[in-house]
Amino acid sequence: MVDDLQSFIATVDKMGECTVVEGADWDIEIGSISEVALNSANPPMLLFDSIKGYPQGYRVVTGAFATAKRCLLALDPEHTDQDLVTYFRRRLKEGIRPIPPVEVSGGLVKENVHVGEDVDVFRFPAPKWHALDGGRYIGTGSVVITRDPDGGWVNMGTFRTQIHDNNTATVYISPGKQTDIIRRKYWAKGKACPAVVVVGSEPVLYYVAAIQFPWGESEYGVAGWLKNKPLEVTAGVTTDLPIPATAEIALEGEMLPPDVEKREEGPFGEWTGYYASGAKMQPVFRIKAILHRNNPVILGTPPLMHFGSAYAVTTAQRLAILWNELDNIVPGIQGVSALEGARGLYMPVISIKQMYPGHAKHTAMAAASSRILAYHYGRYVIVVDDDIDPTNTSEVLWAIASRCDPLNSIDIMRGCWSTGLDPTISPAQKAEGNLTNNKAAVIACKPFHWMDKYPTSFKLSLEEAKKVKEKWQHLFK
Repeated sequence: MVDDLQSFIATVDKMGECTVVEGADWDIEIGSISEVALNSANPPMLLFDSIKGYPQGYRVVTGAFATAKRCLLALDPEHTDQDLVTYFRRRLKEGIRPIPPVEVSGGLVKENVHVGEDVDVFRFPAPKWHALDGGRYIGTGSVVITRDPDGGWVNMGTFRTQIHDNNTATVYISPGKQTDIIRRKYWAKGKACPAVVVVGSEPVLYYVAAIQFPWGESEYGVAGWLKNKPLEVTAGVTTDLPIPATAEIALEGEMLPPDVEKREEGPFGEWTGYYASGAKMQPVFRIKAILHRNNPVILGTPPLMHFGSAYAVTTAQRLAILWNELDNIVPGIQGVSALEGARGLYMPVISIKQMYPGHAKHTAMAAASSRILAYHYGRYVIVVDDDIDPTNTSEVLWAIASRCDPLNSIDIMRGCWSTGLDPTISPAQKAEGNLTNNKAAVIACKPFHWMDKYPTSFKLSLEEAKKVKEKWQHLFK
């Protein structure tokens, strides 16, 4: 198991999946190269070095988790051929048993410490990822650390971070996220919210920070549980927050109350594939100290227009959580996936073995209101029969085309929880603060009450197809 980002990169390099790119410009070019590379069949991890205007050794990595094999490398290096959703589902069904971090006095992140006038976030080659971005974003694969002032627990989330001047940044956080709730508690008391933006953590920490666990559950403990050992942390030099000891870069500071200072944040090319939220005034993150390793690496996970596997690590984790949650509500769940090319969980697909009238609708409604899909995701919740492989886009589309009656099999759910990143929310809605959207339940199943009379398909069953592949496996390598 790898314990930091640099050892992860070295291991991927030994696997022959790392491509070093020298001389690229931080201004748009790193993002453009990454987008083109990630559209290949087996996308490499790209390590950008000797970036224009920066010394060798100040690097940016992209595509680190673009394949399931690389995602599993940080979790179970002996079994990198596992299915990611199955892996996370199995671990979650075991039950999370948090392993708290242990504090160390130093740590690689403290190889270089800058405070006061020595703080300059532009010492790092933070890219401008897309042509119309409002500035440079050092935080795309970043982890933002805060502490709840009431419960005292440490929370983490992944939020984009734009840099403005030497010691000023903005962190865009959608309303309702745990980090937003925490910072508002400080602001309500007239205080700034202490925070650390970690730019380049070990992969497992990024994995768990990207998922919202129940209130009060620290991602440090979840990461320790996934690794079966505690993570090492070190105390900040200007905050009392625990910082990953092996982090590449840590920006320590405070999120100022919005009535103290704001800066224009964005626009930014978002994961929806649009510059949807536009430019807006956001509270300032004042950087008081910078800690970083020698030869630091910025972990870049920007939204790019590539339509690769639906099994990116964050999607796989969310699908696993959704599947386990549905198992506790609805019987007969056979599989859970998401349509490739539809940007993560915009179009989740759930396969069921129908057992009673309304079973398919029950499944769709439970999924739409689940912990994972309630926030913005699940624009179209698709339910298919158990003879359909939910991971096979062609089969799912066939089911929609041949079993979904537009008049009777699609229902609209209005006024659902969403975000300003949603491109379907009108400017008028945003001006009113109405960040809600609509969802559709798409029932692509044979009608339960006359299922036995539905025309018979000549399609091989999943079990029949499996037997063919096993017997003739040399044909399907």
